[in-house]
Amino acid sequence: MPPMIPGTVTADSMRRKEQLWKTWDGKAQKEGPRHTVYWTTGERYQGEWQDNKKHGKGTVVYKNGDKYEGDWANDVRHGLGTLWIYKEGKYIVRYNGEWRDDQPTGHGTFFEDNGDTYEGDWVHGKRHGKGRAVYGGRPVDGFGGDVYEGNFENDKKHGPGTMMYANGDVYEGLWAHDQKHGTGSYFYMSKGKRFDGAWQDGTIRCGTYSEIHAPAPGTPGSLPPIELKNPDAVLEGAMQKVMEQL
Repeated sequence: MPPMIPGTVTADSMRRKEQLWKTWDGKAQKEGPRHTVYWTTGERYQGEWQDNKKHGKGTVVYKNGDKYEGDWANDVRHGLGTLWIYKEGKYIVRYNGEWRDDQPTGHGTFFEDNGDTYEGDWVHGKRHGKGRAVYGGRPVDGFGGDVYEGNFENDKKHGPGTMMYANGDVYEGLWAHDQKHGTGSYFYMSKGKRFDGAWQDGTIRCGTYSEIHAPAPGTPGSLPPIELKNPDAVLEGAMQKVMEQL
């Protein structure tokens, strides 16, 4: 057998190279838990893998400093997880809840920069279904702000819902595209009065005012009696016209 000269390509050396290539390729295929993996884009991930994709529990820190902690499936956020926003040197929760196909879908809580919060149903990253939104108040109980509880559709108040205002007033009724729209009742709590009627695009169209708790006749500030001969018939006709336009 001739002497082995360094650098000479033989069948045996080719087999060894192929085996080495397979060894390194196998190591490159990420499977199971891993230490931090860095990308040239500036992102990094630490967590579980399956078939070389993020799958299971893991944390991604994005290029801008934001991070996601939670469940993954086939390289996208899927399951339960929390999105954190990196702002002024600290992390602030932006969304906590269910994800599907990389978007908030299911039940979750969203925290706005101005302190407003929403807890409820999500579909494809939008508020959709039943939920509770707090505007300008304490997130836990809504103290000091307006609180809405009811239906949302495509990120807007839509359908039956109740708005409890910071001044104590309450509206119960229908909404469309973030506006009072349809039948409803508005309670002026500080005045002890209520309005029952119909709204269109946030504007009152027709209805009746009454006392929340009927006072004794002649009480100062109480509403005067209606003088119409057939008030119910007049109201019914007005309501019918308005509802035909909605």
